Amino acid sequence: MAASWRVFEIGVLSTLSMDLMTGVAMRLKLVAPLSPNLVGRWFVSVARAHPFHTDIARASPVSHELLVALPVHYAIGTVLATLFVWATGEFGWPRSAGLALAFGLGTSVLPWLLMFPAMGYGVFGAHGPDGTRLFVSSLISHAFFGVGLWIAVHAVRI
Repeated sequence: MAASWRVFEIGVLSTLSMDLMTGVAMRLKLVAPLSPNLVGRWFVSVARAHPFHTDIARASPVSHELLVALPVHYAIGTVLATLFVWATGEFGWPRSAGLALAFGLGTSVLPWLLMFPAMGYGVFGAHGPDGTRLFVSSLISHAFFGVGLWIAVHAVRI
């Protein structure tokens, strides 16, 4: 049971670090991701069995989009962190910075090949809304997730 809480902590810390470092990168104009409200809108549409859109921004807004986006985003981060902890333990791989970074970068395939196309923005987010840079923004954010994952695994000591 204690290990489960530790893995949960790793997931939350990894995702939090992703969000904080992405916020800094946004202020420095290094990234231009989607609005979290649009992500929340898409999560709601998926829950309503309507995952595919021509442009999620043109879909009707839903109540509390940000309130929906945050826990789902953190749940996904926790599931991915759990996968990392399990895989490294199962295969005896070191939980090194390089492996955590590679894992974080690898998770970029989720928005590139699933979320962005379903939102109507094409593979890799190639047709995202004006002012966004979806490919590079998700790549950098997911690198931050990997860095946070490495830090969290060592801070929580699982």
